[in-house]
Amino acid sequence: MDLKDFIKETISGIIEATNDLQDQFADAGILINPPVYGDSGVYEEGSSSHRDRAIQKIDFDVAVTVASETGGDVGAKVRIVSVEAGGAGKHSRSNEEVSRVKFSIPLTLRPTDAEKRNRKEHNRQWNRRGNNDSDPVV
Repeated sequence: MDLKDFIKETISGIIEATNDLQDQFADAGILINPPVYGDSGVYEEGSSSHRDRAIQKIDFDVAVTVASETGGDVGAKVRIVSVEAGGAGKHSRSNEEVSRVKFSIPLTLRPTDAEKRNRKEHNRQWNRRGNNDSDPVV
């Protein structure tokens, strides 16, 4: 599998699973990716100050190969290390180097209904205090 496809499939799977879990457990009062207050990382039930979305870091630590072949297709590709079987009587010579790659991709997941409610409440209070009509929290 190409590194690009691996990253896309991994992140898509995490997002889709998180969305499914939010929908599945919303009526049970279980929050998947709850809103937080600032950098506290703590959720307090019923507090309208908890309206920030936490940044999640997806850490990757993968072994990749850069393979170049002579014969058949020409060129080099970066791939996740795996064992592949060739076939159809194709003869080729290959040279592979394995490297480890570590990186993180930050993202925010879909807001919970609690986060949406808290943001609306915050904006309503903000406007009631005579602040401008624009929403201070997006």
